Amino acid sequence: PSSAAPLSPKRADFSGFDYGAHWYPVVWARDLRLDEPTRVTLFDVDYVVARTTATTAGTAGEEAFYALVDECPHKKVALSEGRVTKGGDFQCSYHGWSFDGSTGRCVEIPQTLIAKQGRAGAESYDKPQQSGGGRRRREDATSVAVTVVQGMVWLQPNYTPIEALAAAANGTLSGPPTIPEIDEEGYKTTVAIRDFPIDWTVLTENIMDPDHGHFAHSAGQAGKGFDLYVSDGVENKPALDEEWPSSGWKATNSVPAVEKLIAYNSNFRLGGVKKKKDSKKKTDGPTKMATTIFHAPSVISMGRRDNATAPAAFVSGFWVSPTGVGRSRFMASATVKSPISVPRWATHMNLNNFLDQDTYLLVGQNRATLKREAEGYLANDESDATNPVRKSTYVYRSPSEKLPTRLGQFFDATLSRSPNRREGVLAWYRWNTEGGKLIGPGPSRREILDRHEQHTKICPDSSDLVERCDRVMKRSRLVAVALVLARLLLGGGAGGVAKEAGGPLAKGIIQWTVGLAADAARRSVLRPGPFVAILAAAAALYRGSSLIKREFHFKTDEGRHRHDVKAISDMWADL
Repeated sequence: PSSAAPLSPKRADFSGFDYGAHWYPVVWARDLRLDEPTRVTLFDVDYVVARTTATTAGTAGEEAFYALVDECPHKKVALSEGRVTKGGDFQCSYHGWSFDGSTGRCVEIPQTLIAKQGRAGAESYDKPQQSGGGRRRREDATSVAVTVVQGMVWLQPNYTPIEALAAAANGTLSGPPTIPEIDEEGYKTTVAIRDFPIDWTVLTENIMDPDHGHFAHSAGQAGKGFDLYVSDGVENKPALDEEWPSSGWKATNSVPAVEKLIAYNSNFRLGGVKKKKDSKKKTDGPTKMATTIFHAPSVISMGRRDNATAPAAFVSGFWVSPTGVGRSRFMASATVKSPISVPRWATHMNLNNFLDQDTYLLVGQNRATLKREAEGYLANDESDATNPVRKSTYVYRSPSEKLPTRLGQFFDATLSRSPNRREGVLAWYRWNTEGGKLIGPGPSRREILDRHEQHTKICPDSSDLVERCDRVMKRSRLVAVALVLARLLLGGGAGGVAKEAGGPLAKGIIQWTVGLAADAARRSVLRPGPFVAILAAAAALYRGSSLIKREFHFKTDEGRHRHDVKAISDMWADL
């Protein structure tokens, strides 16, 4: 139904939205190392997931994904600190208990296995409870439903795998939302991942705020792309359509994909003087619509389309995983109609620079909204009450803020019903306030923008690249040092060492061989031309690897930010 159509009260106030009825994205499947347990988090609860090809997963070599609550029932330690066995079970590294990934059943307790074998006269003894079935026992771990869609691993924390299959069959549980272009022939998709110490609600609002791009991302070309998604409130107004699938909400916001701020800046603030490189490209045919689609609570896609359902030549996808209060996992994709793919590491370098431009700005918004949310809970202890955080904190004025305003209404109406939210926000409030006032300036720029902790350590492609850069740097340094030492030790006239060969036969042969090698070096790599060229190549490899490696560690300090901010005047001229 269109936003212009009357909505039932249950839909208008989001009272029918259920956080427990949705799948949640947690990690790209390709970022799970084979047969290694990996911790992920949803709503401040840790889970352990694994990708395995163990023969017990079905046919030998068949890939399977499993997920459990990240807690061994024995003494509550993290199963993600353990291992995946050859049979595909999760094994706790504390006492060796093992659990079936699909059911959570405890399939082996080494100490009781030995005891039972001893009592049975050392007869053969199979793994206990291997077949599963029956009600959950105290020694069993908790399994959760997991699926992989479009390369993304999704969890449904409220269902076991068997329950999820049954719910899907009877229609009470729908599959994760998808981005159609990812599955289309002729499209290439590159994916990225990064964790942030910013609340997932704030990050979601940031992604769907078109006005910020022209200023926060003014350094580079990204701001120009955002301009296509804003509204001028005159000729190019946004149209917001809403759909209400079972227990959910989908919003589609469209606006003509033409320049607004750029055109105004050129025609009025610059007096009609427009740089040639900024001139608008004319295209034939109807104007495309800059379309943002939000599948609550986690999936966003943006692209320029002929209409809301038409394919786009380029689509940006965003998956915001609700890690917990004050935290989020950001996963993104770039899907383009192209015969070639961009190396993933190159995409990560560009995206991390882009994300660094505005993420630190979100610290103030993050602290203000969490503080106001906590104050609302303290004032009203009803567990499902609307908490007008955004309504009382933000000042909406832009014509582009039709979708952001509606998104704020969604969060205000539903957050108190999300898992562990109230307790987590109140705990954050006690830790970060004193006498009702926020303590200190908040996290440092380095804490908020630490790429190594937030991205490199959780992305195998990036961590492997950094390791390769380290190897290149070490080897190029070794080559340079060895070459300089050889020049110092072997410099001089040709044949100097060989002429001194003499004495016993063995000694003479060795000296003669060394002399020949030294002469060969003098005539080749130690000559001025080759010597300088090799040193220059080693230095270039070292420097290039160092610069690439830097892209995967903390980079955007205050000086770089100040430099980027100066670019705003190029996008919006000072008067």
